[in-house]
Amino acid sequence: MLFDLVIFDCDGTLMDSLDGIWRGVNRAVRSQGMHRPFSHAEVATIVGLSLPNAFAHLLPDAGEETWEALTVAYKQQFRKLASEGVPEPPLFPGVLTTLQCLHDAGLVLAVATGKSMAGLSRSLGAYDLEKYFSFYQTADSAPSKPHPGMVIQILADSGLSASRTLMVGDTDFDMIMGRNAGVFTCAVTFGCHDRERLAAATPDFWLDHMHDLPSLLGLQNDSRKI
Repeated sequence: MLFDLVIFDCDGTLMDSLDGIWRGVNRAVRSQGMHRPFSHAEVATIVGLSLPNAFAHLLPDAGEETWEALTVAYKQQFRKLASEGVPEPPLFPGVLTTLQCLHDAGLVLAVATGKSMAGLSRSLGAYDLEKYFSFYQTADSAPSKPHPGMVIQILADSGLSASRTLMVGDTDFDMIMGRNAGVFTCAVTFGCHDRERLAAATPDFWLDHMHDLPSLLGLQNDSRKI
């Protein structure tokens, strides 16, 4: 195998989360009395960042106090959506069988995400995915992407080599984070950032469908089921 450790982003890579994030952002903004709706395309540009950084990108002139208030409001709105019975975002096709294939082959799997640990646990728990992952880094304990801290900490915790590690993500934040941590990077084309933006971050590999990841890693994956 080419790699020992594969680190996944969550939103936009494992899960088709954009619509839920878009709803959460706009509900948070409205709850603060701000009349500035954001489009799916605008919200897609900030997926992967920690919340204060995301709101700073969307509203650069608002100031730190407003960004923090929106962060609190977003978390409240997401909890409210969950209480209203809104389901967790769906997994992208091929995620379950791919994770099972990688896990069965003995690869170490990890997640590096701009979500909180509570949000990540809720999302992974909805699909019983925790059993596949050994290490997690979230916005609760690490600098926001594209800072390489999440990947560096996973390498330290796992004791594995950067030269045999692959970062899989859908944003240029993931690609820059991985490159700056000294690991290989793989851009998925079915997430939030388009191919042109991803290409500017010079990923080492491309992935058009999650089913194809095992073969990229030198593994066999006979199943094409979701």
